[in-house]
Amino acid sequence: MSDTDSSVLSALAHFVDEVTTAESNELSTLFTTFFSLSRIEEMATSWDENEFQYEALLTRAAGVRGLAGKIKNVQQTLKRARKRAQQQQLQQVVRQLTTPDLVTESLPDYLTEGLPTFLVPSGYDIDVGGIYALSTTGDDGTIIREKVCSAPIIITQRGRDAETGLMQVEVAWVEPPGPGKGRPAWRAHTVERGVLFDSRRLTTLIDVGAPVTSVTVSEVIKWLTAFEDINQHKIPLTNGAMRLGWQRDGSFLLPDGHIKTEGQQELKLFPMEGMEPIMKSLKTGGTWEGWLETVELLRDHPLAMLAIYASVASVLQRITKGSNYAVDWSNETSSGKTTALRVAASVWGYPAEDDDEGFIFSWDATKVWVERAAGFLHSLPLILDETKRVKNPKQIADVLFDFCSGKGKGRGTLQGVDKVNTWNTVLLSTGEQRLTSFTNDGGVRARVLALQGAPIAGPAQTARVVADTVRGRLYGHYGHLGREVVKYLVYHKAAWPQFKEAFETRRDSYAGITNTAVGGRLAAYVASLDLAQSVCETLGVPAPSSDPIEFLIQAVRDGANDADRARDAFLCSASWAAMNRHRFWGSRAAIARGTGMPGNGWVGRWEDGNTEWSHICIEANALRGILDRHGFIYEEVVHRWGARGWLDITARGVTRSKRIDGVAAGCVCLRRDIYEDIVCSERPDIEKIDIADAQLDLIEATVRFSDASWSALAQGE
Repeated sequence: MSDTDSSVLSALAHFVDEVTTAESNELSTLFTTFFSLSRIEEMATSWDENEFQYEALLTRAAGVRGLAGKIKNVQQTLKRARKRAQQQQLQQVVRQLTTPDLVTESLPDYLTEGLPTFLVPSGYDIDVGGIYALSTTGDDGTIIREKVCSAPIIITQRGRDAETGLMQVEVAWVEPPGPGKGRPAWRAHTVERGVLFDSRRLTTLIDVGAPVTSVTVSEVIKWLTAFEDINQHKIPLTNGAMRLGWQRDGSFLLPDGHIKTEGQQELKLFPMEGMEPIMKSLKTGGTWEGWLETVELLRDHPLAMLAIYASVASVLQRITKGSNYAVDWSNETSSGKTTALRVAASVWGYPAEDDDEGFIFSWDATKVWVERAAGFLHSLPLILDETKRVKNPKQIADVLFDFCSGKGKGRGTLQGVDKVNTWNTVLLSTGEQRLTSFTNDGGVRARVLALQGAPIAGPAQTARVVADTVRGRLYGHYGHLGREVVKYLVYHKAAWPQFKEAFETRRDSYAGITNTAVGGRLAAYVASLDLAQSVCETLGVPAPSSDPIEFLIQAVRDGANDADRARDAFLCSASWAAMNRHRFWGSRAAIARGTGMPGNGWVGRWEDGNTEWSHICIEANALRGILDRHGFIYEEVVHRWGARGWLDITARGVTRSKRIDGVAAGCVCLRRDIYEDIVCSERPDIEKIDIADAQLDLIEATVRFSDASWSALAQGE
């Protein structure tokens, strides 16, 4: 009860006491004196809160002889006054419900500093404790505040992607601090605009701490809709981009800045959902000079220097029109592989693999995350450490295939088909096995430069000291070279045709390393790294003491063989035959057994008892089974064998009729000399004459094949 209400009640009680003891001739004066117009208005205003007390006192007064009629008139006047008061109160409520307030007036100053003058939509209220929906109840106009969410949540920015036209919004909410950590603060998160107005998608923000639940989501959507509507002209709308790297206008976008020329429009980054770790990792630390001093320690380690060039080559892809490729460092543990990745990561950001803000990621990330990350990075390298962390090797093959394609998969959503991510960059990888060993796809294997050897060379103890020193210094100096390269390229855009010409010249010069299509493709990647090295040295990066191109040339030679599916299949088939010689009619092994046809039948004809034998003849269906078990397609590889002259063929096809134990059978006849050539290329220490003289016994006993070959699978069926 207010002080005013109390004084009016006290005055009325005093009046009633007076009139009950007054003389009749005094009643009229007392009545007129007390029931003034202002007194009646006061009673009307406070009637709802004091109704029973007023009724009791007026009933007592009406019982006084001579006042009954006067009190009745007072009650009627009070009724009219109460109606007027209620109307005025309702009008005040309507004004409160329909007149927008300012967010800056509803929240503390420490939360509104820097905010535009956003309006609170009609029918809502806001404070540090949350958002409230306002309504009235009953005839008295009482305002009800129903909580919509437990913290203020607003739309702070909008951005339209310059390439796709899609709109992203930055939504922010007040997040309480941890115990003893000061004041609440805004937490911002960028999402597609459609997320804020779709109940199923909006609830995904629960995981990042937004004040929304499955129970309140519909009311939060109503609030955000009303907020956006009333603040259409107040919420900043900028040209934006949802991914990093090269933009359509030739500018380059990083989390910490937009590198552009004068006259190019400023872009703001509105990152894809879930890309916050990458955003945090792409930063600078220490100094450019400190990083250069660290690189001086690597001049005698060309494989480690190649990591710098591979990292820089990613941004040259747009200029050279190159395809996506991978650079892989494979070697045993503690050989400096991760150090090489740290060097590569230091070009753009924080070079850590075991930190939430590091730019080195793990191979055991999900396939979908890798696709999204590649799409977000767009022109920046994707750095994945240690293939052995992946439980299912097929995942590596799938990731590598998708990465090389440069395009993600379109996925169905509740709204239709999700946008497709694209990228044009370089993958940097490490593992104990060569990256190519995880896939049988020749096209994908032809996209990998597999570098073998220790990136940090030398005696183990010395190499460890170098690696530890480099790691420690890189944690203090990082992120500078990439930005220097981008500035150089952006500010010299007129010279891009010369860059491309230099790349093509290098590519053509390296194309003769091997006389294969695969070798020609790999030569383009060597040219890309060579050009990157030139750009780095132009900007002051120390040159290595020995030319790393020698390692790349060897990688091309290995890769040309490694990616040759027809060659692998041929070696696999011939090696399987060598290990299963007893199953071939006419072979020494079959004759020596003297048991006739094997229980599982003859698979072909091979007269290896004659030192001049020239072919291994494998029955077509048996060969199909061998190839199928080892992941090859019969029609594909046999056709290539025939085209290369690796078979004894007829004018009618790749098979010849051979009599096997008196029965004619269509056989694919593999040339002996081709098999010997392939084996000798794998093991140059084995003389071809040795193979011929030993009639393949030496092969079975001593040959050790590389990851490139399939002969490891030829240890029987």
